[in-house]
This record gives sequence, structure tokens and C-alpha cells, in this order.
Amino acid sequence: MKIYHGIEEITTPDPCVATVGTFDGFHLGHQSILELMSQVAKKDGFKTTIVTFEPHPRKVLTGQPVQILTTLREKLQIFAEHSIDQVLIIKFTKAFAANSSRDFVKKILVDRLKVREMVIGHDHHFGRNREGSFENLNRLGEEFGFTAQEAPPYRNGGELINSSKIRRLLETGDVEKAAKYLGRPYQISGEVYHGDGRGRKIGFPTANITLDDPDKLIPARGVYAVDVMAEKTRYKGMMNIGVRPTFEFDSLTLEAHLFNFGGLLYGKTLTVYFKKFLRNEMKFSSINELIEQLKKDKKISENI
Repeated sequence: MKIYHGIEEITTPDPCVATVGTFDGFHLGHQSILELMSQVAKKDGFKTTIVTFEPHPRKVLTGQPVQILTTLREKLQIFAEHSIDQVLIIKFTKAFAANSSRDFVKKILVDRLKVREMVIGHDHHFGRNREGSFENLNRLGEEFGFTAQEAPPYRNGGELINSSKIRRLLETGDVEKAAKYLGRPYQISGEVYHGDGRGRKIGFPTANITLDDPDKLIPARGVYAVDVMAEKTRYKGMMNIGVRPTFEFDSLTLEAHLFNFGGLLYGKTLTVYFKKFLRNEMKFSSINELIEQLKKDKKISENI
């Protein structure tokens, strides 16, 4: 998969079929757009192209943090898994947002990418003040010599899927339903740092993780059954997200306990895949009570 970090890197483009979007979460609705684009590309012999933006446009336009579902690294990995030929990453700025939909289509899609066909989602808008619609794209296609298709809404069990719904599910800990909408378990990645060693002392050593992207959405506080990718091996495990009230800490920590792992992970990057919410974070009256609960959590997690 060819990755362009800006339009200036595109020198000798081949005619392509393209789609445009932030694709945060890259959920089943997004995937249906790519499936349609791939069908069009295969029929007409064009390369598949995704135009996406970094950082999240809403963060730039509002000046407020946006809890993202997928980091750029994660999105690129998923795009590659879907056999996309090329990706153009546009740095989203307020100056870029001021471009009209016509300028965006002409200067980037037509002049730079040589787009011959476009596929966009049913509710997608682009350009200054979101002025670009499917009808607008059709008119520009007639002017500049490309065709456009609108992917129909994607529904799961009759319910329309979007990134906002997935965020709300994760914020309440419903990682199972979120996974159904995403088409895969929700994941976070980060580097392991030295903690206080309390987990090891009570027989449950944990890897304390700092996220590789501070904008990444952290699911609700509590204990989860997870899988953890560590050093190219996938382990079952459990994760606690919270402030460790039994030990009277007050900063949010992400702690993963890997089953059947005895090595050291400091400085290594882990990827955690959330499978099931087990329970809320609790304050225990004693360390022994905490240990007994962790044993129960582990037993449940081992069977998931």
C-alpha cells in the first residue's frame, strides 16, 4: 500500500477510484464504503484510493480535544488489511478547511490523484462549511470528467452505525456491542512504564501502559477481559482502568495482567483488545479481599 503524506508527494498518479473521509473507528459502515469502492475498482481496472485527514477535523475546527476511536497508525494498518492500493493523508488545518468543495475536488482529487470515479458515504459532506454534498459531487464530476456513487446507509440489526454511537458504548463499558459495530474488538496501544510494583507483590504483575496517542478514547473505568499482543504473541489477560481506590491512588492508570507470561515488558509497546466488561472498579477492605476478587476475575477471563 502506497502512503502519501501530503499532495506534494504525488508525482505520477494512475487513474483511480477514491473515497474521502476521516474514517474514525473504521466501523462496519465505513467498511461497506470500501467494499463498494473495491468492486468499482475491480470492474474498471482502477487503483483504490483513500483520502483521509490528520488530526481529526473537529479537533482543529473547535479547538477542543476529540476522543478518537482509531489512531492514524491503526487506520493505516486496517486499510492495508483491506488491500487498499494507496492512501493520501492530508494535514487538516483551518487554512485547508477554508477551501471550497470545488477547489478540493479540482486541486486534489482531479489534478493530483487523477480520480475517475468517486464513492462516498450517504451522509458525507466536504469542503468549506460542509458545502460539498453528493449532488454537488455529481455536478463537479460532470464538469471534470469523473463519476460518483453514493454508498447506502449501513445498518446492523436495523440500527444505523456511526462513530458517535460507538463512543457512547465504550464510555459505558459496553465493549462487546462496540466490537459488533466495529467488526473487531476495540483496541488501545501504548508503551509499558515502570509502576509501583504492587501488582507483582500480590501475585498479579501488571504492565502499566501510557497511550501512544493522548486523544485515544479510553473505555469506562472497570475491569475487562482482554487479549494482549506482546512481542508478536497474543496472550489472554485482564485489564483494570481506574484509580486503584484500594491503594488510595488518584491518577487514572491502565494496567494489563497477562496470563502465562513471565518476562519483563518495560519500554515495549503492547496492544490491548477489549473482549468483555467484567465489573466496576471497587475499593476493597483488605489486600486479601482484592486478591480473591482478582482470582475470580482471572477465572472468568480465561474462559472468554
